[in-house]
Amino acid sequence: MLLRFFRINDPYRLLGLFILLILLGLPFFIDPAPATLQELKSFVLGEAIRDGKLMYIQVFDSTAPWTANTFGLINWLFGRSLIIQHSLALVLIFFQAAFFAVLLIQNKAYNDNTYVPALVFGLLCFFSFDLLSFSPELLASTVLLLALNNLFKEIEFRIQRDEIILNLGVFLGVATLLIFSYVVFLFGTIFILFLFTRLSARKLLLLLFGFILPHALLITLYFLRGEAPSLWQNFYVPNLTFHGTAFITLSSIIALCALPFGYFVFSLFMLNREARFTKYQSQLFQVMFQWMLFCLVQVLVTREFTPHSLIIFIPSLAYFISHYLLLIRRKWIANTMLWIFLIGILAVNLLSRYNKLNRINYATLFPGESPYSRAIKNQRVMVLTDDKGVYQQNRLAGYFLDWDLSRKVFEEPDYYENVMLVHHVFKSDPPEVIIDPSGLMNRFFDRIPEWKAGYRRDSVFYRRVPALSPLNRGGADH
Repeated sequence: MLLRFFRINDPYRLLGLFILLILLGLPFFIDPAPATLQELKSFVLGEAIRDGKLMYIQVFDSTAPWTANTFGLINWLFGRSLIIQHSLALVLIFFQAAFFAVLLIQNKAYNDNTYVPALVFGLLCFFSFDLLSFSPELLASTVLLLALNNLFKEIEFRIQRDEIILNLGVFLGVATLLIFSYVVFLFGTIFILFLFTRLSARKLLLLLFGFILPHALLITLYFLRGEAPSLWQNFYVPNLTFHGTAFITLSSIIALCALPFGYFVFSLFMLNREARFTKYQSQLFQVMFQWMLFCLVQVLVTREFTPHSLIIFIPSLAYFISHYLLLIRRKWIANTMLWIFLIGILAVNLLSRYNKLNRINYATLFPGESPYSRAIKNQRVMVLTDDKGVYQQNRLAGYFLDWDLSRKVFEEPDYYENVMLVHHVFKSDPPEVIIDPSGLMNRFFDRIPEWKAGYRRDSVFYRRVPALSPLNRGGADH
């Protein structure tokens, strides 16, 4: 019944998909999980951008610029609302699913025009609860779908225009301004174009020009402010490294992905045996498989690996699994396979969300309890350690969000530039509390005595003393 409903080539079937996605997401809205570590960081970053701070100059963090500005806009509109963020994520998932189905219809990927890929795409987005996060991966994968659409058009020999290859490069460039490691897909696109099109030197240069254009505009803006070195040091350099952090174990990922991967493997087997492709459909089949391989490369080099990092696999998985479901001749078998897929994905999602599956452990996805949370609440804090949990009940003061980028400033107080940077922080955005378990501020206060009188040492904290602080007398306090 469900499969037959979405097999019909009727755009109004997408309304049914939207209702289905709402129903599937309802348990996660009724009983939402606490904010994950990445969601907490998005709140803190959004507040900083909303307050007018500039990325890489007044916020030391390697988050991509368009992602940071999007978080700032969302925070300005809705504050720290998880419900709103999850609602926006659900809308984006629906858009991706609908767009992907239309993309396949327009490019004649199947013998029949159908919205089954939209259904499978939407279901795959529920393999883990954190895919409902309004994440950089969700934003960047949306742009990648636009790039994939142009890639399909370029492969179709009947439609080859310069604007297609230029738009393809621009979309890939924009994706890297949301998650920099998506630069992998530039190399993947070039590889695919070499295999399936007559990629001339002129078109290659046009693709590279489109890719570089968003970055050139970004660099120009920072250059005009005289802050290009900050952009380079705090955005490009950290993202050019291969050092990454996994927020979930490999065994947990294998358990989460077992059902979708099983369907994918079985789909490949059945398609190789049963499918009858046109030449163009055969090319699309190979393109989607190779796209998956570059998705795997991207996951291996990503800086922060979470379950929602795997969202880039969903278009390819939806393509292959939908192909398989549409090939099944006996309708009752096809419907049974679809219902097993739906119930299985939702069951694994809900059971893992409530820690009922021992093999899936989400503990490291969430910020740990900060040892300083009981002592400070509702304060503007500057944290001189790698402790994000303290921001659950406090706000960022100063410029130092990413401790890996900030550490070198506080560990080298003999450099005049570092002293002046800290001086400027206290002048423009003074913290109410400084968390300093290693005593790094001592040497800076010795060099900036005018600020030392404004703070009182209290265990691992420096607490501001308003009555004595030169910050108040200078009128710089916010």
